[in-house]
Amino acid sequence: MMQKPTTLQDIADLLGMHKSTVSLALSGKGNLSAPTRERIRLAAEKLGYVPDPLAQRLAGGGQNALVCLYSSVLDVGLATEKILLIQRALTAKSLDVPIYTGTAQVAQLRRLRPRAILCAAQQSEPGVFAELKRYQEGGGIVICYDTPVPLECDQVLFDREDNAYKAAHYLLERGHRKLGLGMSLLTGPMVGTLSDPQTPRIRGFQKALAEFGVPFREDWFFRTATYEQGGAQMAQQFLALRERPTGLCIVNDYAALAFMSELGRAGVRIPEELSVVGHDNRPVAEYCPVPLTAASQPVEQLAAAVVERLAARLAGEEAPPQTVVIQGQLIERDSVAAPSTPEEVK
Repeated sequence: MMQKPTTLQDIADLLGMHKSTVSLALSGKGNLSAPTRERIRLAAEKLGYVPDPLAQRLAGGGQNALVCLYSSVLDVGLATEKILLIQRALTAKSLDVPIYTGTAQVAQLRRLRPRAILCAAQQSEPGVFAELKRYQEGGGIVICYDTPVPLECDQVLFDREDNAYKAAHYLLERGHRKLGLGMSLLTGPMVGTLSDPQTPRIRGFQKALAEFGVPFREDWFFRTATYEQGGAQMAQQFLALRERPTGLCIVNDYAALAFMSELGRAGVRIPEELSVVGHDNRPVAEYCPVPLTAASQPVEQLAAAVVERLAARLAGEEAPPQTVVIQGQLIERDSVAAPSTPEEVK
């Protein structure tokens, strides 16, 4: 059973004081002696009192400007960049935008009673959406972004399936028929769910192969760790193959950078012996050993769409939940060439 939050009245009862005296002490107001303030502070600390930010704001005559950003993961890549872009845009609109992470914190967000919760849906567990639904039932605004969610709310989605399709299709158009795919795969309860970001990538890759009658080869599907470590692991797996693909789609430009560096040390030439297409089109793509062709992920466009949806809801829009789909583009550089000899499907 969930413990009832400590209130000002609980502190007042413990000390035998009036509730208004406790309130004045904790807010720093009133003509109270220093010892009295300290007694009240220690009692509040002992009982685990957490002030209600909404009540404080309303008591001061202010408007609730709290919008909470929630993400199940923070990393050194795009997940955090999206969050910071959204936070910066909303802060410029005079909103308070704290960031929360971890499934256990979602229930706490409901207690804060923000005007809205923006949820980075990637890798979110089912319990997160149950808490968000309770928050909605209390009148709260929820906007989810990145991957689809099982919730009736506005969603801003990045089309990963289209991204992977464009990357593979580009290699196929250049004449490659021996294609591999490298990515980090999730483990645990999110695998294969709506919030698993890799499932649509695999679909998009396979869709492009099917259009050209090319089979999906498990021995050319590289499953690794994330970012640079994953790219290095992928290179070792690639070099160990007796028969190698001539084209490779690598999810994440940092992984592609590490992969290309390791292959260069092993004497494999890109794009003469292997063509590579990355994903996301981060700035590092231009500075890979060979400038990297990449399928972009337009984080600025995604963040702007989230802010736009929130602005509409805060302005009172009552339309049914909206879904905005953001697609990337294929950015051509020097890491792709036609295969040295015509390829046949085996």
